[in-house]
Amino acid sequence: MIYLARHGQTQWNVEKRICGRADVPLTTVGRRQAQNLVQKLSDKKIKIDRIIVSPLCRAQETALIVNEKLQLPLITDERLIEMDFGVYDGKAISTPDFQKARLEFSLPFPNGESILDVASRVYPLLSELENRSEQVLLVCHNAVSRVVDNYFHGKNMQEFLAFNLANTEIKCYEKR
Repeated sequence: MIYLARHGQTQWNVEKRICGRADVPLTTVGRRQAQNLVQKLSDKKIKIDRIIVSPLCRAQETALIVNEKLQLPLITDERLIEMDFGVYDGKAISTPDFQKARLEFSLPFPNGESILDVASRVYPLLSELENRSEQVLLVCHNAVSRVVDNYFHGKNMQEFLAFNLANTEIKCYEKR
């Protein structure tokens, strides 16, 4: 099984700002959510062999808090870094130009990357993980989570864009 969790809350999540490569830390609520993530894993009797995490501090801090209890191998993988939203990083999610640009999955954001770019780095990681017997927890970001979900459950563009993973929500994917 591959388990996927989004990092805990950041101030930019609260402010509904686009948070791509900006290294925004967790809030107090986000740290508490990370502590609760450990309990969620325990309540669901999820056994993890290894944690793989994005290099951004919000994901790192979430994974470190989870791993204080689990004491597992923790690997940082650059392929899980959040999508580069380019000129839109830090702007309001409701920004009309951003909302229009995000519909063009094959085109990169100005000074950023496209959804296809993200898939080209995330899909090989998922393929590698499918060929291993271990169960892993990926700790990453919302846009990356969309790509992971699409890998396992191909979606049309509307469904793809509608998929959201709440802070510290867990999704489970069976290896194909």
